[in-house]
This record gives sequence, C-alpha cells and structure tokens, in this order.
Amino acid sequence: MKYFWLILLLGCGLNAQSSAQSRTQNSVQASVKNNTQTSVQSRVQPRMDQATKGREGIDHQLWDELLKRHVSDQGRVNYSSFKNEIAQVNQYIEALSREAEEINVRSKEEQLAFWINAYNACTVKLICDNLPLSSIKDLSRPWKQTVLKSKNNSWTLDDIEHDILRKFDEPRIHFAINCASKSCPILSNEAYRGDQLETQLNRAARVFFNDSTKNKYTEKRLNLSRIFLWFKRDFGKTEDLIQLINKYTEKNFALNLPISYLSYDWSLNN
Repeated sequence: MKYFWLILLLGCGLNAQSSAQSRTQNSVQASVKNNTQTSVQSRVQPRMDQATKGREGIDHQLWDELLKRHVSDQGRVNYSSFKNEIAQVNQYIEALSREAEEINVRSKEEQLAFWINAYNACTVKLICDNLPLSSIKDLSRPWKQTVLKSKNNSWTLDDIEHDILRKFDEPRIHFAINCASKSCPILSNEAYRGDQLETQLNRAARVFFNDSTKNKYTEKRLNLSRIFLWFKRDFGKTEDLIQLINKYTEKNFALNLPISYLSYDWSLNN
C-alpha cells in the first residue's frame, strides 16, 4: 500500500511540473508575440507619419474636374449646375483651408497655383451661395467677406489678391483670377498646378490680350481693360506694358502709343 501512495504522489508532482512548464511556455510565447506586435507597430507607424508629412502640396484634381464640368472653353460658367455640386466645391475649399497655413513652405509655383485656385473656387462658391444674381456687385462688399478659414487665420478675396498673390511680383496672376464678371479674364476650365504654371499663365495672358471684348487695338491708340489702370503699378511703365502686349499678340505697336481704358462690364459671366 505504501508503494501505491508513493507512486501516486510522484505522479501528481510530475503533472504539476508539466502544468507549470506549460503555463510558463504559454506566457513566454504570449510575451514574445506581444513584443513582436508592438515592435512591428512601432516601426510601421513612423513610416506612415513620414509618408503623410512628405506629401507635396494639395491635390487640385477635384477642382479640375468641377471646372471641366461647369465651365466652357470660352470661360462661361454654369453657376446653376455648379450649385448642384456645391458639396464638392465646399469639400475642395475645406481641403484648401487645411493646407493654407503650410503652403508657404512650398515652391513659388505651388503657392501661386494654390492661391489662384483658392481665389477662383471661393468666388464660385460666393456666387452659388447667393443665386440668383445679375452681378457680383449686387452683393454687399463681396471682396471683403471672409471666404477661407484655417485654424489660426481667415482670408477675404481682397486678402488673397492684394496681400498674397500680388506680392509674388507676377503680373500674369491678373489674367488667371476671375471675379465672376464678363470683363474679367475668363475662368479657365482647368485647375492651376505648380508644375504647369508657366504654361498656364502664358496661355491665360495670350487669351486675355487677344480677346477683342477685353482690349481693342489700333495703330494710333490702345484701348485696354481697366485692369491695366487699376493695377498699373504691377505692369510697370507704359513701355513695359506695351512690350507685354506685343509679346502676347505678336504685334509691333510703338512703345509711345497713347492708352485709354474701356468701360468694365460687371454682369455675371454665365
């Protein structure tokens, strides 16, 4: 009988040892697994953060698609159909708002494209939010209304044009931004992009200078858009402006021709 109890005690001891070893192995395995997962997560997360921070500029594709759907090649804007997609216009402007405070670290071309698109998108939204309209000037102080907000800043159309865009010393911006009026330079039906900006600004200047509803030329006098009167400082001396006209019209006007200014049609460009 005593051998029976001895064998029984030995068997229980072995089972207990086996159980303890099993628990220890499970604990070690679980610890290794958890440590491995934590290690993987800690390696992956920084790479994801770096990818997010490394993105350059904002994607203007949404604005580009909207322009192609609602603006003709001649720059006529279908504000009614634009209004049907105002949620997407708002989505684009919200994306601009998130990027606005960081855009100044980008290239000059990216910044110009960003603020030109911002001006144009915010103008379209302003019109759509107030339809029906005959003119942007039917609104109260349209260029003084806040149209873009970020966490720490807000901008009006005047802020974007005068305090930002004009300070780049790039007079062709005046042919790219659109004030929703017939005498304004046309609204391009493609978004401006930093890597295409030079070509796009040249095209906008060429279209504006060769539009006989905006400028009328004779051999004795240049009848120009009032834009050249309002922003005379941006275009330099009279000779500089006429050289610019000659460049984009492929004419050869004398640099001392007298200049007069046409009346401005503020009716909606729809």
